[in-house]
Amino acid sequence: MNEISLVQSAKQGNAEALKMLFEANKKNIYALAYQYTKNVEDTEDIFQETFIKAFNSLHTFRSTADTNFSAWLYRIGINCSIDYIRKKRRRKEFSPENLDIQNMPAAEDTNSPEHSHQQKEIREKTGSILKTISPRQRMVFILRHYQQMSIKEIAEYLNCTEGSVKKQLFRSVGTFKKRFKHLLTEQSYGL
Repeated sequence: MNEISLVQSAKQGNAEALKMLFEANKKNIYALAYQYTKNVEDTEDIFQETFIKAFNSLHTFRSTADTNFSAWLYRIGINCSIDYIRKKRRRKEFSPENLDIQNMPAAEDTNSPEHSHQQKEIREKTGSILKTISPRQRMVFILRHYQQMSIKEIAEYLNCTEGSVKKQLFRSVGTFKKRFKHLLTEQSYGL
């Protein structure tokens, strides 16, 4: 059964179709939420909130040639992630340590202790910079550089223009360039 048929069936109350939509999208939504929080408990909260909102709003979903259920659900997940972080910040509970980028795998693995140290330093600096930029810029940066999405895909998921994505990406990369300047003296490191 294709996605459009599943959505139509789910709209009519078919629990099996809802389950199939959930199963088809759960890994991507969980990974998305985890990119924001780096914390299993918060990730699970966002994950649950995303599916609750999606299934409660399923009747509003309109399938067109330019959109599909997965993209629509991903957009809801992004919004839930951003909202969750904003709420935590307002309550002064948001801890920047939750964005522990240090555990992200290195782009290139070598046995050199010097290389390992440089990669660790870059991951630490990247994590501290990600904590300081806006949630929107952080999401654009993560989607582009960690999930290798195109500008067009990011614009679809964020429900905005490609120009807006480029602007947010330009700003976040500019912040990284300024703060990484002293690390980029002798050789070029990959983000």
